[in-house]
Amino acid sequence: MVLTSLLSLVPSSSGAPVELLRNGDLKKGLEGWTVEGLAFLYGESVKILLAGSLSQSVQRPDLSFHLELSYGVRTELPSKMYFARSLVTFYMVDRESKDTRHTIVGQAHEMLGDSGWRDVKLDLLQLFRKDVGDPGNFQLKALKVTVELGFITYPSSPGAAYFRNISLRRANPVRILLHEGGCKELPDRAELAVSITNVGDMNASNLVVTLILSPELMVVSGQTTFVRPTLEGGSSWRLGWMLAARSPGVHPVTIRASSDQARAELSLSVPVAGTPRITTTQTVTVTKEQAAEQVIMAFVQAVFLVMVALIVVAMVVPLYRGRAGSEVVYRLRLVRNQSAQPTFA
Repeated sequence: MVLTSLLSLVPSSSGAPVELLRNGDLKKGLEGWTVEGLAFLYGESVKILLAGSLSQSVQRPDLSFHLELSYGVRTELPSKMYFARSLVTFYMVDRESKDTRHTIVGQAHEMLGDSGWRDVKLDLLQLFRKDVGDPGNFQLKALKVTVELGFITYPSSPGAAYFRNISLRRANPVRILLHEGGCKELPDRAELAVSITNVGDMNASNLVVTLILSPELMVVSGQTTFVRPTLEGGSSWRLGWMLAARSPGVHPVTIRASSDQARAELSLSVPVAGTPRITTTQTVTVTKEQAAEQVIMAFVQAVFLVMVALIVVAMVVPLYRGRAGSEVVYRLRLVRNQSAQPTFA
């Protein structure tokens, strides 16, 4: 079968984890955040005194449990009565279609004195599995991220906590989806198109797409395997093949895509008309000059044959008449010899 490839790219917005929080770097002040207690902007961070919190809720249809929470933190805690921590609340629907929510502690910060700035990065999927269970039993509807400072009993001296660069990113892994892009039937072949989409947030590396044919099919031109170094998250790749068949009918084909992170397979039935038989017809074109030359040649050949026939007749007829002429008769007569007669006395 002959293969023709068509390439079509749908650019990804980033090809990387998707940020879910607004104004996490606090460059727009506390816009988008809910503040409780003694919390206020302090340079490029938010400072919480004694007790307070900073929170933001996220609600969107494309949420998943593949989440990464990161932030910078600095604490000034005079006693163990204080605690600084991050919290994440999951708002979900369970398998029985009941609304439920679970709050997990991201990380607690209890170092006494001035801890200095530290960067924290948390895998919320692992924390959810550890504290709640299998995320496959829930449908995530919304999230709430909170950073706070609190105390167990009222302290004698105030403590403080600072937070900055708060980020919640969705990091869906690579997931390859294959979709038929249409099959166009032609008189003696069919054009098959397939779309390969990476619906994850992360990039797919070393993507290989292979067309597997039945014995009755063949590619008209091109190749059956395509390689692409990177398919960005959220982008698509469109391929097309021109197929021909040794016999007409509906033939099975399989498209297989694999990368370093994921793989997928799509099976289709493609109607293809049989390859027509080729009949060769030879056409000879004769010009007027060529026709005249052919007539003259035929006349000369005829005259030559007549002359040869006349010459043969002129030679054969006299010979035949000479052999059939009057006969010559020869007669013998005895003559006496007088000198030989006897003499008598």
